[in-house]
Amino acid sequence: MHRLLVILFACFPFKASHGESLSIINANLIDGTGAAARHTSINIRNGEIVSLGAPAPGDARVLDVQGAVVIPGLIDSHVHLQSVPGAVFRKDDAQTRRSLMHRHLRAYVANGVTTVLDAAIASSAIREIRDHLANGGVGPRVMALGPTFHNPGGYMDGHLLSDYWGPRWRASATPADVDALYREYAGIADLVGVKVAVAFGFGGPIDVFDTHTPEMRKVIRERAHSHGRPIYVHVSEDRGVDIALELDAHALTHLVLEMPSPEILQRTRDQGLYVITTLSVLDVFTTRHRPERLDTPRVRMTVPAIELETARNPEAWDAFLTTFIRAVSPLSPEWFASWFGDWYLSEEWIAKEMARMQDILMAHHEAGIPVVVGTDGGSWPHFLNLFHGPSTLREMELMVEAGMTTAEVLRAATLTAAEMMGIDDIVGTVEVGKQADMIVVHGDPLEDLSVLEDLEWVIKGGEIRRPEQWMNE
Repeated sequence: MHRLLVILFACFPFKASHGESLSIINANLIDGTGAAARHTSINIRNGEIVSLGAPAPGDARVLDVQGAVVIPGLIDSHVHLQSVPGAVFRKDDAQTRRSLMHRHLRAYVANGVTTVLDAAIASSAIREIRDHLANGGVGPRVMALGPTFHNPGGYMDGHLLSDYWGPRWRASATPADVDALYREYAGIADLVGVKVAVAFGFGGPIDVFDTHTPEMRKVIRERAHSHGRPIYVHVSEDRGVDIALELDAHALTHLVLEMPSPEILQRTRDQGLYVITTLSVLDVFTTRHRPERLDTPRVRMTVPAIELETARNPEAWDAFLTTFIRAVSPLSPEWFASWFGDWYLSEEWIAKEMARMQDILMAHHEAGIPVVVGTDGGSWPHFLNLFHGPSTLREMELMVEAGMTTAEVLRAATLTAAEMMGIDDIVGTVEVGKQADMIVVHGDPLEDLSVLEDLEWVIKGGEIRRPEQWMNE
């Protein structure tokens, strides 16, 4: 009978609705709390875990996972849903971008990512996503930062996002601008913080962005406190961390681009800042040298064909590298940026820089600073292959390569991320009273994260499907 039920589940998605329940039996549960793995059952009703280890209720639909491992659904804590990879090169119109964005939402769940944090999104875009999901669209639980604050001439104010980002938000030059942005985002659910851009450049000798004055930073800090929204800060170097600490920040949305001083690490730890990793922003350049990365089953299943085609296009890479070099060094003429980007961003250079960034990650981790998995999924729409969905597992693999244990990385992708967002009462672990967000795999991810490449089932809010079903139904 159980085998028949497994076959039925393979053919039909199932969602426990009011009055129905789902029971997952013969599961090896790694619940995310740090407890040892245990063989148990998981009973779900109306999308919520109602018991562990109890017999299946009489009205339950039963799924026998036959000893497979169940872990909490993954959380990617830095994505940009309105950014479509390669959109600038293709010159996608608004409808194409919207269609691809909806496809990306499916891709996250199909890759086991059941919650995301959008780290900068226009108010109209997050409202559209909310409407899409409320009306039957498939996707993860979407949390967001809003509003986002940048100074005129600051990071997020210029050509880096381009018109292909879609709608944006006004700069905040005055207290009135700050208040207007709060009104613009009023009534939007699941805003877990605000974002402040504190970036001078990309670690080069020349400052290319303007930042808020100390007076405006004080206004932003006071308003954030009064609205009860923690501050997440985009930084790239120690002086930005200084400002983040002055802002009484809650989290840094990226690792800094230089090794922090021991003093900065101690202050970061003492203030309780979380740090989101985003190693993928550098890693994606490797695909130019290793296009076979585009051929993995998971990537082929979850990345739109048009985006894979662009990521294979040498002309698209030339255009992107030119844009990237000119962002780092704005005075570079286009011909020089094109040549220099092709020569400088070699596979050897990328590997060296990745090793350096991984050392920076470990410096934070070993200092006792909580690190959280985040990819910057999508990033600028100039990026060709910071794909929504598959990048999350790659980010986790890079963290293991850096020296973190698989258990530490899984925690950074589940409970620590939920704690950072203040939603650990509903997600992050598999416990009674929480949402039924889980993934089912054959193999032990505590021993080898690569087992997450081949997911058996993904359960989001009590709805259970195979990865391909999340993409196609």
